[in-house]
Amino acid sequence: MVIVTSCHLADMDFQGRHANEEFHLYYHQHWIRLLWPLTKLIAWNILIFGLGALTFIPFSIEDAITRRAILVLLTVFFFVAHAEFLARFYRHFLTVIVVTDRKVHRIKKTLFLIDDHQSVDLSMLQDVMKSQHSIVQKLFGFGTIILEAQETMLRLHFTPHIHETYDRLMQLREFASIKMSSGGAGEKPEKPAPLIDRGGTLRKSERYAYSSS
Repeated sequence: MVIVTSCHLADMDFQGRHANEEFHLYYHQHWIRLLWPLTKLIAWNILIFGLGALTFIPFSIEDAITRRAILVLLTVFFFVAHAEFLARFYRHFLTVIVVTDRKVHRIKKTLFLIDDHQSVDLSMLQDVMKSQHSIVQKLFGFGTIILEAQETMLRLHFTPHIHETYDRLMQLREFASIKMSSGGAGEKPEKPAPLIDRGGTLRKSERYAYSSS
């Protein structure tokens, strides 16, 4: 979990950020998205080492070429399984949702192939919806947040701590709308309170800036 100690210390640069945007929070998708790739990796390892044990220990193959061929085949499967998991692992941590006082940015990257950046202006949002469609999602506290703005719809899947994140987005949306309608004239709208780390003991209403633990 990432706790923002102050708006200045937590400030971060990212692709597509406006010069006047003030950083508020960011998070990665829920850790449960890595559960299936990890399960597959464990299953492949059990299968590979099990076949290796059955091949080389109880039924010792005398032919050296056959033993080497089996060993090479098992090694290839081992590296392919781990490479697939590492690709999913890096993709998980290179996918990040960044929320500022102006926009919501969804940044998706991989090491080589994907570099996708979508953003929605908070002041232009027509609707913000949250959904949880299974017992697993409710049990682990994640779901999907849908942002609608004119003809744009941005879906934020596997959002952790969905209720707190939704409430925070609604606060920032209201702040952005008031700020735009005031046009910089008159009294400035009150900003949402900054998040302060008080020895790691935060009230529920203060746990807004985080990534999935």
